[in-house]
Amino acid sequence: MGQAVRVNATMDEDLLRRVDAFAAERYEDRSTALRQLVAFALRELHKRDALDAYSAGRVTLREFARALGLEIWAAHDLLRAEGVAVAQGERGETGAALAATLRELAADERQPADGAGRAR
Repeated sequence: MGQAVRVNATMDEDLLRRVDAFAAERYEDRSTALRQLVAFALRELHKRDALDAYSAGRVTLREFARALGLEIWAAHDLLRAEGVAVAQGERGETGAALAATLRELAADERQPADGAGRAR
């Protein structure tokens, strides 16, 4: 941790009571509790942003892992724990596979329904 800097913050009484209760449960002072809560919240927000980026296809699994400082398998496990589908392969490879699947589905839709289509 770098040099400590004093910060003033204004919050409503209910939030302050919740912070104090958090501190008391952990036998910490208010300052330590606030530092822990802010650090946790920032990590969670960073994780949420990374999950959103991965879910939207803006980053690969490798980029997702790097952004969170995780190994690939740890990132994979995190995605699964968060209920996010995990794509396999490089971005170009995955994109090509998706495009091929979409072409196949479109071709299947154009096939006559009399059984003359391809076997599945």
